[in-house]
This record gives sequence, structure tokens and C-alpha cells, in this order.
Amino acid sequence: MSYEALSMESFMESDYSLSIRNVGKMFHLYSSSKDRLKQQIFRHKKFYDEFWALQNISFNMERGESRGILGHNGAGKSTLFRILAGTMKPTAGDILLRGRVGAIMTMGSGFRQDFTGRENVYVLSALMNISRDQVDDQMDTIREFADIGIFFDSPIRTYSTGMVARLAFAVYTTLSPDILIVDEAINVGDADFQKKCHGHVSDLLNKGMTFLLVSHSPAIVRQFCKKATVLEKGKVIYDGDVEPALELYNRTRP
Repeated sequence: MSYEALSMESFMESDYSLSIRNVGKMFHLYSSSKDRLKQQIFRHKKFYDEFWALQNISFNMERGESRGILGHNGAGKSTLFRILAGTMKPTAGDILLRGRVGAIMTMGSGFRQDFTGRENVYVLSALMNISRDQVDDQMDTIREFADIGIFFDSPIRTYSTGMVARLAFAVYTTLSPDILIVDEAINVGDADFQKKCHGHVSDLLNKGMTFLLVSHSPAIVRQFCKKATVLEKGKVIYDGDVEPALELYNRTRP
């Protein structure tokens, strides 16, 4: 494994779109609710055990690169995804990003539950610094791609998991982020919708989008990714070309 540690200055002068530098995430594990309460009162003492879900995670991604993040249950993939998506802060290390970032996760993609699908399109686009006028120009395309009918103007809380994923894909792939991060949501929906999503992602990759796929599926990682990072118990055990990564992932299957 090779990793070039980048300063902010060298990152800005490089052709990298993403740099993860010694990222770690530690959670507090309490044996009881009483210990959790004690911790809030007696902050100078420790009433918890430390659990490091991620330790010293580092890799760089060039513009236009497609990379898979592989790992079995408990490896730390979901934690890393949430940190990259901005919904969780790392305990250690930092992340440098260049350009607009879209994150599509199975459990939701930053939607506000009481807002309609249409209203949430504006919410997600604002997170990517895209103007309302630009979104209005693409709204019909987004609605057509999502293909959720009258639910487009219904609150997100009435959606199924699949409908949430369809809308997220419609927003992020239509508005063309510079970096797209996706988990197993890439395989949500019926065969026709999956085919449409996969084709659109491929088109965006051909246009130079940086793509990070966090998945359990060797087949889908092989389809989209040229490089891969394998995690085990919160640590990187391989970072490089995709085929050796898949072989290692399969060998270490529980």
C-alpha cells in the first residue's frame, strides 16, 4: 500500500479530489445507563470503554477515479461513509474535498422527513451550492428520473426505502456532483431502475466524476471501480487495484 500525505497547500495544487488523512472514529461504550448519566455529571472521570470503529484510515483519490470500499460486517464501512457524507465527525484525522459532493445511502441521504420530495430537491441542491434557478431548470428531469408519481409532492416520511433511494439518485446524478459517494443504495429498486442508475453513473464517470462505492457486493465493485480499499476491524488492510482487493475480500469472508 502506498499513501502520499498531503498538506492543504499540496492538495490544492494537485489533481486530487479527495484526501483522507489518518481518520479515526472512537465511540463510548457504556455498560449501563447509570454510567452514561455519571459521565455527564463527572466529566473528569471515565465511565466508558473506548471502541475505535476506524483507526488511521488514509487514502487519496484523483479526479475521475472510481474506488470501492470493501469490508465484512463490523469492518467500519458505514462509519467511514457517514464521515465522508458529513453526517458524522471523525475523532481523529481530517478529510480534504474538492468540489460538490453527493452522498446516497440506503438509510436516507440528508432528506427532511416532513418536507415533500420536491422541497427536498431544493434542500439537497443547496448542500451542493446549486442555485434554485439551476434546480428549477432540472426539476422535470429529476421528477422523471425518480419515477415516483404523485409521491414527488408528498412528505418523505411517507416514502419507502426504495423511493428515498430513487429520489436521491435522481437529484445527485442529474445535478452532477464532482464527487459521488454511494452505498448499497446503488442496488435498490427494480431491475429497470437499477439499469437506469448504473447507466447514468457510468455516463458521469466518463465525464470525469469521482466515484466512491461502499459495498458488500464484489460484482458491483468490479463493474464500476478500478481501485479498492479493504477494511478489517476498522483498519486498512489493502489499498490498490480492484482485483487483488476482491481476492483478499473473498479470502477473509467469515
